Amino acid sequence: MKNRLYYLVICLSIFLINGCSLKETPLSEAAPDSIFSTASGIKDGVNGVYASLRKIYGTQEGFSVTTFGTDLFQHGKDGGAKFMDTYSTELNSTETYFYRIWTYSYAGINAANTILDRIDAVDGLSEDQKNTYKAEVRFLRAHYYYWLTLQFGDVVLRDSETKGVNTEDLPTDKKEIWEFMKADTQFAIDNLDYTTSDYGRVTKGAALHQLARILLLLEDYKGAEEAAKTVINDAPYELQNNYSDIFEYDNQVNSEIIFAVQYLNDALNNGSGNQGHLFFTPAYDQFAGLTRDVTQGGRPYTRFRPTEFFRNLFEENDSRFDVTFRYTWYYNKAETLPEGKTLGEPVEWEIAPNVFSYIAPNTDKMHWGMKKHDDPTRASFQDKAGFRDFFVFRLSETYLIAEEALVKQGKQEEAAGFVNKIRNRAAKPGKTMTQVKAEDMDIDAILDERALELGGEALRWMDLARTGKLVERVKLYNPNGALNIKDYHVLRPIPQDQIDLSTVEYPQNTGYQK
Repeated sequence: MKNRLYYLVICLSIFLINGCSLKETPLSEAAPDSIFSTASGIKDGVNGVYASLRKIYGTQEGFSVTTFGTDLFQHGKDGGAKFMDTYSTELNSTETYFYRIWTYSYAGINAANTILDRIDAVDGLSEDQKNTYKAEVRFLRAHYYYWLTLQFGDVVLRDSETKGVNTEDLPTDKKEIWEFMKADTQFAIDNLDYTTSDYGRVTKGAALHQLARILLLLEDYKGAEEAAKTVINDAPYELQNNYSDIFEYDNQVNSEIIFAVQYLNDALNNGSGNQGHLFFTPAYDQFAGLTRDVTQGGRPYTRFRPTEFFRNLFEENDSRFDVTFRYTWYYNKAETLPEGKTLGEPVEWEIAPNVFSYIAPNTDKMHWGMKKHDDPTRASFQDKAGFRDFFVFRLSETYLIAEEALVKQGKQEEAAGFVNKIRNRAAKPGKTMTQVKAEDMDIDAILDERALELGGEALRWMDLARTGKLVERVKLYNPNGALNIKDYHVLRPIPQDQIDLSTVEYPQNTGYQK
């Protein structure tokens, strides 16, 4: 049985919210001073820094800000955040999901700063243990800033514990924050090992992968190449033999996973759980002969449906197609079974007048689903809280980071080799896939391969924004957003609460009203 890291949502939640936004509650120093004065308090505090990850990964907020309004997914029939897909005027600074991502990220940052400010004064920890804890929380602080800067651009940079109420914060240039993130992540590389006895904690490999991502932002492509290659060549990770193996529920701890957010089959310690299984599932239960069950998607929230571009991006021999999409359903409700049909038989859909197919249509109500986030272990199809880990860094992405860094340096031939390694693994057994050539290597080819490999894994909006391709590709491939998306949509609006509670003139991002 794998040794899992139990993330603790500790009793400091009120204290840790200090610094998330300007809605802060002044507290006496007694509570944090006493809690963080012991080795056990520091350990719990470090686990608390990890806890904010479960507010971002596997949640509706995290999926919404990374999946809506891209070239890969359009909105389904349900949910109140469709404006993130259509880029209507409702996409503004009052949107709750933006505020929550802002708040959760700063909660993690302030928790990290609290540990870093206090750990040196604590007895009962060796210097090596202190450096390990420092490395973990500095990695995590940089990770939260990655989300903040990719979503919002210039944001408040905090490198120490927030005490009391801050109303005079102003944003720091995102490039300065990226340099700060680079230093944090390099410290983690220098002070962590490739392996850890507590699965789920940050490792040297995770830090190198994160550094490569950050160096892409800083346009240090040689450095990004070197960091990615170190993970590929020196770290103890290997690609799984088959793409499907990555997402096997009983194989979540596998050689390809560099960093994952842990969820537990334990209601007392799982929080809201990984809810990814909900959001890509269509309203299949509203059709004759069908009822909800965990093997066909479970409870349908009908938030995201794949675009025509995404569905047609896969070539015939690409095994990732069937691992990614659910496009066939089977009759499972005798009471409403259509005449002439039998239980267990595939549903035959009328996809056009008098045109029938076993392949489901792709409309707002009944669309293709996604299987990557399936969780068949839930006791009931109604259960929202899932137990599947959320894969944050995978080795296949490291290959694609190396590819991107090489292309940016004009090393197209070498870049093609990294892509073909991924494509060869993706080929169906006994089949081959088209080999990418050096002349094919450009940013669109990079984004296409990232879609095939990582689609639906809470990366896409930020990938498009950071590469300068968001507006172009939404206009090309997402009819919902094509008419309204503007150049300024490459950043989200600063949450209105941050602006309203400032006693200085806190700037709103261009294009959005205060």
